[in-house]
Amino acid sequence: IHSSLDINFTQAALGDKIDIETVEGVVKLKIPAGTQSGTTFKIKNKGINRLQGSGKGDHFVKVKVKTPTSLNRKQKELLKELSK
Repeated sequence: IHSSLDINFTQAALGDKIDIETVEGVVKLKIPAGTQSGTTFKIKNKGINRLQGSGKGDHFVKVKVKTPTSLNRKQKELLKELSK
């Protein structure tokens, strides 16, 4: 199973734990600090049953970092300070 997840800049930079809905229910996915947009995480054994054989497949989650489109003056100043 493949799914996608939008995360914000802060979650990508600092890391976070996010609830992901799988076929077996909700699981926590750890987003490590410094995660880049397009990174795919694998949640083992949380997919559907395998057709040939036993066990379950995996659930893959691709993250997309949402970049803010409008910032106020204070937010812009903080980001400029952070870039130094």
